[in-house]
Amino acid sequence: MTKKVAVISGGTSGIGKKMVSMFLKAGVKVVTFSSSKSKVNLLKRELREYSEDLICYQGDVSSQRDIARISTNVKKHFKKVNYLVNNSGTNVLNPISKIKAKDWKRIIDVNLTGVFYLTQSMLTLLKKDSVILNMGSLASRSGFPNWSAYCASKFGLKGFTEALREEMRPKQVRVVHAEIGATDTAIWNNLDGKWDRSGMMNDAEVAHILFDSITKVKSVNVDEIFLMPPNGII
Repeated sequence: MTKKVAVISGGTSGIGKKMVSMFLKAGVKVVTFSSSKSKVNLLKRELREYSEDLICYQGDVSSQRDIARISTNVKKHFKKVNYLVNNSGTNVLNPISKIKAKDWKRIIDVNLTGVFYLTQSMLTLLKKDSVILNMGSLASRSGFPNWSAYCASKFGLKGFTEALREEMRPKQVRVVHAEIGATDTAIWNNLDGKWDRSGMMNDAEVAHILFDSITKVKSVNVDEIFLMPPNGII
């Protein structure tokens, strides 16, 4: 029996990394990539028992050249992608009056344009019963001071996802948008400010809910998943 295939961007840390492990443990072949070579190598070492089913690339989701290279290799190996998880993300905090244009562009490129690049490159491999999961945020529905670029990227992702869902219905490809509240991942390490991570959601628990939502149902599409810490906005 041919194994299923999952393609996951940004699968070397946080929720994406947890989902990589879950897919592998479920017997699914996984293709993932990250712009960080050291993280790619670390993931390979940590999951070496699954070396036959794990393919890792170094690549930047916002680079058309990198995505073209990765998608070409995926198409050489596989005839179908069962799960596409657009997980890569980045952020920089600053008020609108001070945010640098290069930071604004980088956030939009990674969080929104990169999703377009990867999704478009995988379209011919997304067939009946395939699932696309786009990782949104609480910032897909609410604005926050100093988060303008991130909010713009995540609001844009939600609109892209809703249009994509309608386009993919005739192909019977399910499209899911996940709006995730504060989760204890490495993204907070590089954000200015003091963040109480004790009340944040656990990345493994979040990943389990997402994984179950896209793998354990077929006749139901969970259009949107909205997950929040029990104590609300942090």
